[in-house]
Amino acid sequence: MRTYTTWLPLALTIFAVLFYALLPAKPTLVGTEGLVESLLTLVSTLPGFYFAGLAAVATFGSTTMDHEMPAPAPEVEMRVRGQQVPVKLTRRLFLSYLFSYLVILSFGLCFALMAINAFASSIDVFQAAIGCWTGVAWPWLILKGAVGFVLTFLFASMVVSTLHGVFFLTEKIHQP
Repeated sequence: MRTYTTWLPLALTIFAVLFYALLPAKPTLVGTEGLVESLLTLVSTLPGFYFAGLAAVATFGSTTMDHEMPAPAPEVEMRVRGQQVPVKLTRRLFLSYLFSYLVILSFGLCFALMAINAFASSIDVFQAAIGCWTGVAWPWLILKGAVGFVLTFLFASMVVSTLHGVFFLTEKIHQP
């Protein structure tokens, strides 16, 4: 699972950051025509779909959903009577965790993108203040790069997890 939750999103993030850094004309990031506004339009529609997927998985009546996944079955640590116990995942548990993760991630991204758009004018003032305080541009670039890297990583994680979920629902769930 580490491949889908960490390494693929990290690789996509590094690729996206390098691609952005090498662009000769940078796109507008914040504002009415900016990338943040476009991403917010996309990301704000996703929590409802993820909730619907979670509800469908949780209530789907097939008994095969409650069988342990084929070997090597992923495991999670669950607290049972105060102790951590490894539990092999069933398809229902796996998909429930996946859709729960995607709901939380999409809500978090929505709030972060809304905050960035809402505080766009304050961000410009903050950028100018950092330039005045330090006399150089690099602290702002580091802050902007760190926020951009984290948001890009979260978005990449959401994309990879969504695609993994779609693959699982179309292919793996029907295999014995």
